[in-house]
Amino acid sequence: MLRSLYAGISGLSANAIELDVIGNNIANANTVGYKSSRVTFREMLSQTIRPASRPVSGGRGGMNPQQIGLGSSVGSIDARFAQGHLQTTGLANDLALQGDGFFILSDGYGSYFTRAGAFGLDAQDYLVDPSTGMHLQGLMADATGQITNGQFGDLFIDPSMTVPAAASSSVRLFGNLDAASEAQGDILETSHFMAAAAGGDLLTALYAQNGDAMGLVAGDEIALTGMIDDGGATQISVPGFEVGNPGLTIDDLAAWIVSTLESLPEFAAGELAVAIAADGSLELTNNSGTASLQNLQLTVPSRSDFNQTFRFTTSIGPGGTGTTFDAVREAGQARAAATSDDLMVELYNSNGQSLGLNVTPSNPATNISISGSVGETQTASHSMVVDDTTTVGDLLTGLQIAFGISSEPVSMNADGEIVMRGETGTENALGQLDIREVGEVNPVFETSFNFAQIQEASDGQDFTASAVAYDSLGDVHTVQFTFTKVVGSNEWNWVAELEGDEEIVDGGTGTVSFTDAGEIIAFRYTDDAGGLTFRPQPTGAVGAREITLQIDAGQFGDFNGLTQYAAQGGLQSITDGYTVGQLLDYEINTDGMIIGRFSNDTVQTLAQIGIARFPNYQGLQRSEGNTFQSSGNSGSAMQGLAGGASGTFIVSGSLEGSNVDLTQELTNMVVAQRAFQANAKVITTGDQIMQEIISMLR
Repeated sequence: MLRSLYAGISGLSANAIELDVIGNNIANANTVGYKSSRVTFREMLSQTIRPASRPVSGGRGGMNPQQIGLGSSVGSIDARFAQGHLQTTGLANDLALQGDGFFILSDGYGSYFTRAGAFGLDAQDYLVDPSTGMHLQGLMADATGQITNGQFGDLFIDPSMTVPAAASSSVRLFGNLDAASEAQGDILETSHFMAAAAGGDLLTALYAQNGDAMGLVAGDEIALTGMIDDGGATQISVPGFEVGNPGLTIDDLAAWIVSTLESLPEFAAGELAVAIAADGSLELTNNSGTASLQNLQLTVPSRSDFNQTFRFTTSIGPGGTGTTFDAVREAGQARAAATSDDLMVELYNSNGQSLGLNVTPSNPATNISISGSVGETQTASHSMVVDDTTTVGDLLTGLQIAFGISSEPVSMNADGEIVMRGETGTENALGQLDIREVGEVNPVFETSFNFAQIQEASDGQDFTASAVAYDSLGDVHTVQFTFTKVVGSNEWNWVAELEGDEEIVDGGTGTVSFTDAGEIIAFRYTDDAGGLTFRPQPTGAVGAREITLQIDAGQFGDFNGLTQYAAQGGLQSITDGYTVGQLLDYEINTDGMIIGRFSNDTVQTLAQIGIARFPNYQGLQRSEGNTFQSSGNSGSAMQGLAGGASGTFIVSGSLEGSNVDLTQELTNMVVAQRAFQANAKVITTGDQIMQEIISMLR
């Protein structure tokens, strides 16, 4: 009877321990890197009432033993090292292990091991576990970023670390040189010419008399203001005219003025008319019987040139006509970009000045001369007669004849600018252009025909690629490679130039040739040099070493260098070398490599995080701060690195969560609770039986 009491007590004790373990697991369900535990039970020593006996030959058979157990005890409390789920944090120093193994920590006296990877930098820039202050262990790289096997130590990130400059030694050129490219000719262009505005000119393309653009844009609203005097003064108040359609013209504006005023009670249909005069001013005719218009004006906010131009005569009485005028410039005349159909005698320059060609009834014509040079040859002066019927188009034809241009006509663009495109090649380069009125002093005319060079004549289309090279001191030098097509061949000339005071010593020019299939044949130097060599500073200066760049333009059969196809050209370059770099940031890869990123766009390995494995993980002993220590039964720590064949990888920006299974733990808790209750029942039942026995003695 006493045995049952003691067996129940042992069961209570064992199940209480299991509840303790379950409670600890549940408490650490959110602990980073926590590994849950489980409890196993064993039966205590049994009391033998009768031993077993073997069968007797010819007699009785064998009998089994009779034994009574004395209860249960805890057999083991084991850690479960199953992988926990990964939680993304986005913090570079948060690390999770995927696979077996542990991070190694040190307090300066001994080693500790953990799966909790919430690390950070302390005040001395060591990587530590902030909850314990213990240092993360691994291997530090040398000054060149190389890691050699050695003793693990504290990991340190030096924020002042720099990478020394490295001189460039090679440049790679790649891209396409357009096989269809041709030699270029000059493109010359004047400033814009203007003519008096006409009814069909766009409102958004008008100029004031002084040559300034009026600047009307879609969305502007033109207001009409003034007074009507019909025996009493009436203020004009009408909706504005919105420049909502970029295609609206002066004729549209004139029609709106008429329809708007005739909608007022003082006027009837057909009593008003608005037209644009030959000089670009608006004329309003008032055919009403009694009403007069006072201070009529068109205005747009913030458009001063428009507002000054479109202001009508102070009073337009019945039967009268008024024109727009400018209080500053006296005549309210609008201008528009000239076209080839405009008359030469009615042309204005970009400042709004008349070209002043001397054509009058007494002198109905004047001569202008056109001269210049083509290549190195001075052209014969070309003369043309200008009268009141000569158009801009006639001048364009004269320019084309004077310079022998046949490939493309001299033209006038939409902005009123005269554009000349010379024949291709430097032998046809245009120069010394001079257009003047013969026998007259006319500075306005002469200065209005100054041609600006938009494109320079060349013997073949140029393609350029800029490369940045670094010297031994880290200074930057820009090398520009220019490729010019040799006319009528699959060969290009190239030349290298440097900005500044650098001196090219050797290998600054050469050729590159291609097959008829566009593949590169050879990249050559004119002087059979072994590369492009230049001095970073002038001769005699103390400074960086001489630089030799090996130019890689690709090999025959490769298509990753220069090519020549009939397609849009474009070149790029890549050089090695770099200037001095300051550590900006770092990242940690899956191998545990801590890789620094520097201000010169280079990267370098700073350190590598170590990991530890054990022959028997179950033999590890739990310690402070969610760590483990080795024990006599765990075996010694085997230090190693993540990645590769190890099967263990480090995930930066993540933490490993607890591997506690709450569903399993709650189920185990119910089972342990019921077992505890049953053992308690055994004790109370044994007590009741003993009371009955005692009662029998009374």
